[in-house]
Amino acid sequence: MKKNLSKARSKSPFQKLNLKIKLSTLLLYFMIFALYAKNSSTERTRITLNLENVSVRQIMDEIENSTEFTFVYKVKEINTKRTLSINVNEQPIQVILKKVFFDTNTTYQVNNVDKQVHLSKGVISRLKSTREEDVFQEKISGTVSDNKGNLLAGASIVEKGSNNGAISDFEGNYSINISDKNAVLIVSYIGFQQQHVAVGSNAVVNVILLPSSQILDEVVLTALKRESSLKDTPISVAVLGTQEISDRQITDFTDLVDALPGVAINSAYGGTENSFIAIRGIGGADDYKPNGNPSVALHLDGVYQTSNAYLSMPLFDIDRIEVLKGPQGTLYGRNTTAGAINAITKGPTDEVEGYVNVQHGSYNFFSAEAAIGGPITDRFGIRVAVQTKQGGGFMKGAGAGRFSGFVPEGFKGVIPPVADPGVRDGFGDADLFAIRTTMTYQFEDDSDLNFKFYTSRDRGDTRQYDRVALEDDPKKSRNAGENNDPYEFYTNEYFAHKINVTGFSSKYHRNVNSNLNMDLIASYQKSDRLVGGNGDGTSFPRYQYAFDDKLDQSSFEVRMSDQNGGKLDWLAGIFFVNDYVQFTSNWNSLGVLSQYTSPYEQRRKSFATFVNSDWHISNELTLSAGLRYTNDDVKFKGKNIDLDPWGTSKYQATFKSPAPFSWDRDFEDDNVSGKLTVKYDFTNKLNLFASAGKGYRGGGFDGTSIFSAEETEPFDSETVIAYEMGLRYFTGRITMSLDAFKYSFKELQATARLSNDTNGRTNVGKAEVQGAEAAITALVFGNDKHTLKYNGAVTFLDSKITEFKSNRVDDVKNTIGDQLPGAPKWSATSSLRHMLSISKGTSLNTRIDFTHHGEESNRLNAGASNTAEGYNLLGARMGVDFVNGMSFYVYGRNILDEIYFLEANAGERLVGAPATYGGGIRYNF
Repeated sequence: MKKNLSKARSKSPFQKLNLKIKLSTLLLYFMIFALYAKNSSTERTRITLNLENVSVRQIMDEIENSTEFTFVYKVKEINTKRTLSINVNEQPIQVILKKVFFDTNTTYQVNNVDKQVHLSKGVISRLKSTREEDVFQEKISGTVSDNKGNLLAGASIVEKGSNNGAISDFEGNYSINISDKNAVLIVSYIGFQQQHVAVGSNAVVNVILLPSSQILDEVVLTALKRESSLKDTPISVAVLGTQEISDRQITDFTDLVDALPGVAINSAYGGTENSFIAIRGIGGADDYKPNGNPSVALHLDGVYQTSNAYLSMPLFDIDRIEVLKGPQGTLYGRNTTAGAINAITKGPTDEVEGYVNVQHGSYNFFSAEAAIGGPITDRFGIRVAVQTKQGGGFMKGAGAGRFSGFVPEGFKGVIPPVADPGVRDGFGDADLFAIRTTMTYQFEDDSDLNFKFYTSRDRGDTRQYDRVALEDDPKKSRNAGENNDPYEFYTNEYFAHKINVTGFSSKYHRNVNSNLNMDLIASYQKSDRLVGGNGDGTSFPRYQYAFDDKLDQSSFEVRMSDQNGGKLDWLAGIFFVNDYVQFTSNWNSLGVLSQYTSPYEQRRKSFATFVNSDWHISNELTLSAGLRYTNDDVKFKGKNIDLDPWGTSKYQATFKSPAPFSWDRDFEDDNVSGKLTVKYDFTNKLNLFASAGKGYRGGGFDGTSIFSAEETEPFDSETVIAYEMGLRYFTGRITMSLDAFKYSFKELQATARLSNDTNGRTNVGKAEVQGAEAAITALVFGNDKHTLKYNGAVTFLDSKITEFKSNRVDDVKNTIGDQLPGAPKWSATSSLRHMLSISKGTSLNTRIDFTHHGEESNRLNAGASNTAEGYNLLGARMGVDFVNGMSFYVYGRNILDEIYFLEANAGERLVGAPATYGGGIRYNF
């Protein structure tokens, strides 16, 4: 059906809203009035068809030619090429439709008023019998009302499976001829909770609907590569929707740390530009280097991000974020041992719509975000979204302090003195701009193409470590004169980063036939980054770095699937990714009395094939099995050069390595991994699942800075055996989940101290992680005036290193039995959201958020000085939403102004943000 958009574009949003209300009211009145006809058109209309091996489209044409009915549907959703034979004599249209579309992914709705049959995607239950004499019909009647006794006119009543339907009249009465002795009626009404009512032996069925303000919204996700509700997904997954993302101001992957329990981040040398993320304690000893293979697989619109370098990629105009916990790999993309994070952006809609959101906050923070999208033609749609962030720096730079002008003794006039950049307030400012364009095209042959192009430019300040107060510093020689103010730091240079990310992705989807779907995903992405800093949190350039890297990646994935809710759902696919990294680390070191550089390049190719199936043994029992084969091939070459600009270098003595030297190495490995899951539905509200599987993460090479030949050696692939059990309970007012899990790792990959006293990526041994998680969402109360909802989640982790390999005997003794980095024993989040209806269409929305993040270390061999204390954060948000789409809001984060540290390492530390406040205006159109 084609749409005429010329008039719609000339109307204001207010005119369009008023027109929609008038048209909807008129249509509803007409539909109710039509119910007073004495006889149903479908009951009067009888059809005879004797057709052999014809297409569904030919059968539809015969029905249209012999009756007053016409078919209405979207070409991409309905497979009209399927062939079948049909022989019926003087049968109602409902019987014929049930024969044509049984056991397919098509549902139908017969509209007796406008003489139309509406077809859409869905699953029709298999007929017990298709013989005309076996078709059961019985008239059921009753009323539809709300919980206060008010009769509802215009409520929809549909027989589940057949989609035989009726609409309640002015007095809430309805009648419907059911076609199954075990019929279930689906009753729905705008603003009310949908009800499923079993008819049983009752001839009169009265239905009471609860307002939607008194129920919880159903969470729909695509973690299984098909749409499914949270309760039907037998994996541990957390979902953040558009509103939650906006309220919590999640603008990149790292913001998930304080939004979800069991998620942690290690920021390595300061900001998110050199970070890695952990889920359930896995990944905290992971790789912040650009050539690494992350424990947590990041995906943006289904595209795997090959490096933790993309953690700082801006997230905006997001539909939802799905966080899958535990090993993944039998459904899509790259396999991983810790989990996967999938961010799904918004695309064009059927009508022109969008939003503008502008906010201003503490420390001169400013952000603006906008999006607009809709149809250009009946087949082509487009959406454009932009984002900018500026300011917000809460740190104070105090200059070089007591190291200003410092020159090592005996080298005056040889080594340049330490520079003093002066005092600077507001360090840490953001300077970001990003844009994304999404285009969709609908072909005639049940297929569509989705194309996304995105680019971002980041010129913000790189957050720096500070040190503890001079009198408390165990390494006073590195302290420039720090006081107790954690927001003040000393430096010889204020570092800003330069990060550019550009890429595109395309997804082609086709319904090959009613039981076979094909998805093709292709992408290309590149990034240029320049990041600098001083890892010691001091103005003394003992080891001051400047990292310059260039990344590009291309990936291709194809999946074939039959996931239409039949007895056996299956998915099979292949995945290929090729990524290339050029990396140069430049060092200015008074510890080594030299400047040196380490340029290298790495090319990695990974191929995988995977299959996953869900066998619905019965209505209650489902068995799922997945298998994956992976092959990794990595080539790594480079060189190390001691520039020795002052003729004073101690490089060889420090790193126990000759200089210069070069290397050219290969690594290849393959693996078979898989997963087995059993799910049992005790009722439609309660289910239990258990799974066992093996995860794999490919080996490779260390890649920050290569100072010795030992660091050029490859490390082996990491494997994990994972067990999990979960319980799900869902009603209209409460959702609850409980999970218990246990992981056993071999060849654990981590950054550890090597024999030359540098940090390198290697296999450190074995580790175990076990724990439990619980989450609950509850509608505390809800009526026409007030709604109060509660969300809470908690994670408990018990992790330990059971085997540790090192050339240092003391490291082995001190590390075995330690908990893993990034694995706090307890973490929790909690939120309370209240909605007060002020007047029709206007509401006051208030929420309070609480986060607890337990004590955690950020590295192996962690002592007391390498452990960051736990912290609690309290935030609040209040906004007024108007019926015209306008919203005004204010917010506060860390409103108790708690001083907390994201990381601690001996004397240096990375402080979290203090109390910040702000407000904004949003307009949805």
